[in-house]
Amino acid sequence: MTQASWTKTQKSDVTQTSKNSRLKFIIGGAVLIAAIAFLVVNAMSGSTQLYKTVDEFYADKSRLAGRDLRVAGWVLGDSIQYTQIDAMNSRLEFDIVDDYARPEQKLHVVVLNEPKPDLLQHEAQALVEGRGDENGVFTSIPGGLMLKCPTRYEEMEPEV
Repeated sequence: MTQASWTKTQKSDVTQTSKNSRLKFIIGGAVLIAAIAFLVVNAMSGSTQLYKTVDEFYADKSRLAGRDLRVAGWVLGDSIQYTQIDAMNSRLEFDIVDDYARPEQKLHVVVLNEPKPDLLQHEAQALVEGRGDENGVFTSIPGGLMLKCPTRYEEMEPEV
């Protein structure tokens, strides 16, 4: 018959092992939470896009130059120029302002390889998505020009 002997383990060894595994669990959890927080912040900062007016763009031009943004303004009709370079390439240029009383504060918009929109006319409201530079030239991304013509969206007469 085999003999079995029992030895008494010290209580401090069991407690020390329990503390070590708990410490490892806490450190691992903290690293996991930090990694998730980093990924969320990184993903959100890359997909945000600023929405500015022409005046706001000029007020903070040094910081906004080269960033993806949307700029809204009113089209100056006499500045519209459309050039068809060849069958595949075209260049559309126009100026937008926030206030017709201050046309000197204007942003020159350049749209490449897009057809000239029918709604592009004097006093049309434009929203352009793209990048601006230090010289006040804003280059639109493909499909980044959106227009609203005020003459097509007139308010309805109130019913009496």
